[in-house]
This record gives sequence, C-alpha cells and structure tokens, in this order.
Amino acid sequence: MQITPDSSQSFQVADLQLLAENIYRVILRPQQGVVPDFRPGQYLEIMLNDGNVSAFSIASPPDQKELELHIQKVPASANSIQLFTELEQGNVQVRMPKGRCYLPEGAQSTVDKRLVFIAASTGFSQMKSMIEFTLVTPDHPDIYLYWGASSPEGFYLPNLPIHWASPSFHYHPVVSGPTEKDGWQGRQGLLFEAVIDDKDCFTNGEIFISGSPQMVYATFDALLARNFRAEQIHSDVFEYAPRS
Repeated sequence: MQITPDSSQSFQVADLQLLAENIYRVILRPQQGVVPDFRPGQYLEIMLNDGNVSAFSIASPPDQKELELHIQKVPASANSIQLFTELEQGNVQVRMPKGRCYLPEGAQSTVDKRLVFIAASTGFSQMKSMIEFTLVTPDHPDIYLYWGASSPEGFYLPNLPIHWASPSFHYHPVVSGPTEKDGWQGRQGLLFEAVIDDKDCFTNGEIFISGSPQMVYATFDALLARNFRAEQIHSDVFEYAPRS
C-alpha cells in the first residue's frame, strides 16, 4: 500500500507485552488491512491526541501484516504516560515511513560488503528489522551485531540473537556497567570500544548506529579515527540531531 510520509492511518494495538523492566513490545495492526510500504531501518510516528508526536523504529521487516515496536516506558515523562494511555485504549494514529537511515538497495545480497549493526538499548529494534530482512536473502553478507546495555537485563530479547546464530552472523552483547551480582562473563565497557577492538573484521562494511546522539557521535568519531569513511556510517541521529 502506497502512502505519503505526511499522511496517517489508524492502527489497532493488537498486543502490548512487557519484555523487561519498562520495555514493551507493541504490535500494531492496520485498520485498513495493509501495512504501508517502508524500508528496513525506517521509523514511524505515533500522533498523540494532545498534538505531540512520538517516533519509534520499526522492529519488524517489510512485507508483514503487522508492525512491531519496542518502546521504553518512562514513568517520569508526561509524554510517555500519554502514549501508553493511548496504546492501552487500543487504537493509535500512525504516520510513516520516516527516516533516511535504512538498508541500501541490494546491500543484503552484496557478499563482499559486511553489515555492522551497533545498537544501544531499544536501538536494537531498528537493527532487528534490517537483520531479519537480510537473513532471508540467500548468500547474504556477514552480519555483525553489537548490542549494548547497562546491565544484562537490558537485553530484553536475549534469545533472539542466539536464534539468528550462524557462521555468517556474529553477535556481541556488551554490558557497560556490570556488577558482581550480575555474574556477567561477556564483554563489558563502552560499546564503541568493542567495535574498535574488532575493526579489522569489517573495514569495508556498511555500519549502522542507533542510540543517543552522544553515543552515536562518540562511535562515529572513534571509527573515523580508525580510518573508516564517513560515507560508510549511517544513523538517524545525523538527520534529527546534526552537529552545528
């Protein structure tokens, strides 16, 4: 179904599932029966009744009958409380597609270029759409996923990357601040440090980053300092929070 980015349509909230502390999987089903066209990596906007707009990456790949979102509820935010009130009422107005950070045409079948996905917290949702779209492509390139969280509980879909495991899919969860009681035995520290440690694996790759502007620009600067090219690196942050 073709739809212009500035138009909107009504979606039914088909499911609202708590995955981890304050992180929910939201399933939206189009009232008109068909999900609008979008590219893996794009996002949508939920138009609230008070006139505010909330933007969320689409976690599901294209060509599905429903849309999946991963949304963190922020109890101290009036906008977040309003959003969840409307989600619980069962219907929302959606405007889509949005965003220029998406999988380039043909990238999922370009075997000589590796795909690198770097996600902090719910930034994983944007990467999930691109990864699942790529995995169904025969002879797809190697995929590297770096998912960062402040504690192991932050990996709110812990089994999904393990389900994706294959010789061509490389998963690296990174915890920034594990405590002794976490019992975390994996990689720890800043997310971009783990990426830099492995940089020789994907020097010619296409790199996608999702997180706060501070995290994205820190990763961007670190990659440029290690001879990556700016045109290899993609993020929505470059559009909505450009450097002055």
